[in-house]
Amino acid sequence: MLVAVPGPSVSPRYLQLLQAVPPKLATNGEMLRAAYSEYKERFVARVGLRKMYMEILTLTLLLAIFGAIGSAFLIAGNLAQPLLLLAEGTRAVAEGDLSPRPIVATKDELGTLTQSFNIMTRQLLDARTAVESNRAALQNAKAHLESVLANMSAGVMVLDGDFKLVTCNESVERILQHPGASMVGQPLADIAGMEEFGAAIVSAFTAQSAQSASGRNQQRLHWQRQIEIPRRLGSSADEHDITLLARGSRLPLESGSGYIVVFDDISDVISAQRSIAWGEVARRLAHEIKNPLTPIQLSAERLQMKLEGKLEQPDADLLSRATTTIVKQVDAMKRMVDDFRDYARTPPAVLVPLRLNELIEEILNLYLRGDDGDIIHPQLAPNLPMVMGDPTQLRQVIHNLLQNAQDAMADLPPDSPHPRIDVRTEAIHYRSADGGVNIAVRLAISDNGPGFAPKILARAFEPYVTSKARGTGLGLAMVKKIIDEHGGRIDIENRVDGNGASVVILLLKLAPDAPAQEFLA
Repeated sequence: MLVAVPGPSVSPRYLQLLQAVPPKLATNGEMLRAAYSEYKERFVARVGLRKMYMEILTLTLLLAIFGAIGSAFLIAGNLAQPLLLLAEGTRAVAEGDLSPRPIVATKDELGTLTQSFNIMTRQLLDARTAVESNRAALQNAKAHLESVLANMSAGVMVLDGDFKLVTCNESVERILQHPGASMVGQPLADIAGMEEFGAAIVSAFTAQSAQSASGRNQQRLHWQRQIEIPRRLGSSADEHDITLLARGSRLPLESGSGYIVVFDDISDVISAQRSIAWGEVARRLAHEIKNPLTPIQLSAERLQMKLEGKLEQPDADLLSRATTTIVKQVDAMKRMVDDFRDYARTPPAVLVPLRLNELIEEILNLYLRGDDGDIIHPQLAPNLPMVMGDPTQLRQVIHNLLQNAQDAMADLPPDSPHPRIDVRTEAIHYRSADGGVNIAVRLAISDNGPGFAPKILARAFEPYVTSKARGTGLGLAMVKKIIDEHGGRIDIENRVDGNGASVVILLLKLAPDAPAQEFLA
C-alpha cells in the first residue's frame, strides 16, 4: 500500500506498506484482470463488427431498393409495351396508316390483344385497298365512258321524267346547233328552235308507253324514229332541214324514271341516197327520153320541108319559128340527157402516177392571159409528191371548180372588191390510225364571191341543186363522185375570213415511188 506523508518538505513523500497476499487472492485478481482485458478487447471488436454489420445491412438494403426499382421499371415496361403499341397503332389508324404493327410474342391477354389488333388493321388495309382499287377502276371506267361519249359522232341526251335536259355530250351542240349549257334544266319543247324535236321525242315515248300497255311492245325496250328539224344556219325558209335518226329508251335515275335519247345526223346519208336515186333516175331518163327525141326533131324538120313552099308567107314564117323552136328544144333536151348519161355512167377512174402541179399549170394556161387582168392566182407548193389519179377526170374536176368560181365572180355587184380566185396546193402530214405518219396532197380553190347560200351549202353535192339560172346542178355532184372514186375527200364551205367560198380536195393516194420520206422532217 502506498500512502502520502505530509511534511515541511517541498517534495512529496510517500509511505509504502508491503504485505504478502495470499496465493488464492492473487490468483483471483489475475483472473479478474485477464477477464477485464478480454472484455475490453471484445468490446472494441463488437463496435467494429456492429459498424461492419450496419454497413453490410445498409448496402444490402440499397441493393434491394435499387433492384426493386429496376424490377418495377422492367415489369412496367413489359406491361406497358403492348399498351403503347396499341396506342400508337390506334393513333396511326386514326391518321389513316394501316401498316402492320410489331407483334408482342407473349401468350398472355396483351399479346393476344396486339395480335388481334394487327389482324384487324390488316383486314382494314385489305378492305381499303380493295375499295381504292374498285374506286380507281370505277373512275377509269367513268373517264373512259365520258371520253367515249365526248368523242361519239352521235348525240346523247339524258332527260328526267318531265323531259328536262339533265346532261348531254358535245355532239348534241354540234348536231342541234344549240349550246348545251343553256339547254340543261329546260324542257326540250320550251327551247327556241327545238319545239319540233321536243314534241317528236315526247310523242315517241308516249307511243312506246301505249304499245307497252297494250302488250304489243314487251320485247322492244327502245323506239327508233326519223326526225327532221330546221337548220339554224340562216333565216331563209328554204333551208334544208336536218334529218336525225333518233333512238330512245327509258332510264332509271336517282330522282325516278328518266329517258335517254341517242341520235345522229343522217343528212349526208340521205343526200347519198338521193344521189344514188338520181343516178338511177338519170340512167332511166337517158334511155327513155333520148329515144323519141330524134324522131321528134326529124318530124319537125320534115314538116318544115314539106309545108314550107305550100303555105303563105305568114303561115310559113309561123311554121319556121315553130319548127326552129322544136329543134332547139330537142337539142337542149339532148344535152340534158347527155348530162344525165354522163352522171349515171361515169367511167371508172384509171389511176396512174401524176404530178398534180403540172396538171394544174396545164389547165391554167387556158384561163390565164399573163397580164394584170388575170383573176386566178396559183400558189403551188414545190416538190409536191406524185399522186395516183385519173388525169382526164381530175382535169374535169379542176375545170368545173374554176368555172364555178368564175360564174360566182360574174354575179358580183360593181362596188365589190376586185375578183380573185386562189388555187393552192400543199402537202399535208397526218397520223394514221396505226400511229404512222402519212402524207396527203391538198388542193384548195377559193374565191371572194358571194359564197353559197345556206340551203345550197347543205346539199351542194346532190344532183340538180344549183343557184345558177341556167345550171343543171350536176357539176359538183360529178366532182364529188370523181373524188370519191379516187379515194379522196372533198369539203365545201363559205370562207370565214371574208366573202367567198372555198372547195378543199384531199388526195390520200400517193404514187408508190413518191419521195414521201423527204416530207416527214
